[in-house]
Amino acid sequence: MKIRGLPRTSGQRHVSRETCDDIGAATRELVARWLTESEFVPGDGFLDRIEKLAASVALWGATTNLTANPSEPVELAFHIVDSLAPIACAEDVNRAMLEDALGPDRLAVDLGSGAGFPGLVLAAAFDAHFTLIEARRKRASHLIAAAHAMHLSNVGIEQRRADPLTIEGSFDIATARAFGPLNHLCQAAASALRPGGYLMLYVSAAQLRSSAAVSFERFEAPLSWTYSLDHSGHLVERAVMLLRKTGIRSHRS
Repeated sequence: MKIRGLPRTSGQRHVSRETCDDIGAATRELVARWLTESEFVPGDGFLDRIEKLAASVALWGATTNLTANPSEPVELAFHIVDSLAPIACAEDVNRAMLEDALGPDRLAVDLGSGAGFPGLVLAAAFDAHFTLIEARRKRASHLIAAAHAMHLSNVGIEQRRADPLTIEGSFDIATARAFGPLNHLCQAAASALRPGGYLMLYVSAAQLRSSAAVSFERFEAPLSWTYSLDHSGHLVERAVMLLRKTGIRSHRS
């Protein structure tokens, strides 16, 4: 996928809002194209929100290290699609579990939200209430600004570390992408999740292979599936790991 006619702004210290709006519109076009080719159906207003997210990443990314090439629509579209692909590519049973965990009246937490992938993307597509945890101040400020621009009433931002000693809750699902040490992350997620809650990890093929040596304490044996995405003209193999916290899930009406 290639977008022509947009100025290249990588490395610049300032990007005009008009340019950012153009980047947002171009990113929206690419994500809309993927949606027509998939069976994934997001909530109402999803593409409007994604356009605002891409514009915000382009604006803040000019001065803050949010992600590589924040002014490139193809790059932004990849991260947005990758945020949704694990659900779009899941088999029927796994997809139903994830859609239920992300549905109305559910609680979701995104650990280390960064630029908003997948937290803000999932919040734009689903009705669960999302808590986005990000330790770095500038990235947390971007998340607040982007959530406001996207008119997301189902998002809260917390600027702090996702530490197993300080994070606790009764979340139905935790998500993490581009995370640090897996053992530490699983400990934090286990503290945040209710019994029976799910941890959805976005991983590379290499991370999936290396996870075979990891002991997932407090979680049942993980499920996993792979998918391929076009990234700047090259197919990239991606994977998702879905872990269920041990214990009996309490009834929720």
